[in-house]
Amino acid sequence: MKKDRLLIRVIPGIALIMAGLLLSFLGYDAFFLTIAGAVAIGMVLLLRWRAGDQPEKDERTNKLGAFSLAYSYLVSLILALVLFISVYLGMVVLDAVTVLQIIIYIMTVSAIAFMLILNRRADVWGP
Repeated sequence: MKKDRLLIRVIPGIALIMAGLLLSFLGYDAFFLTIAGAVAIGMVLLLRWRAGDQPEKDERTNKLGAFSLAYSYLVSLILALVLFISVYLGMVVLDAVTVLQIIIYIMTVSAIAFMLILNRRADVWGP
């Protein structure tokens, strides 16, 4: 990873840390932003350390990323359908914000899970 790319990836973490500290000093409960910024910088540095001199992306990682997002989309679509049917039939009572939170969390977790699974397999499922 080039130094300019490293700096570009560290800047959002620095911005989160500064925003969190500023808002905390102004009396808001925003210290979680500082923690999120530190975690973001730590992840960038960890990925930089693990990659070494290897290229960041190649055709394989692009393919795995595309398929993991596609699988995550399908899981989220099925979940949305199940939630819709269960609310429509009166099996559960959920408001719109709760349903959106469930879908966003499942979408994020499933995308990360599929990326990890496909990365270990070294290829995608199917023919």
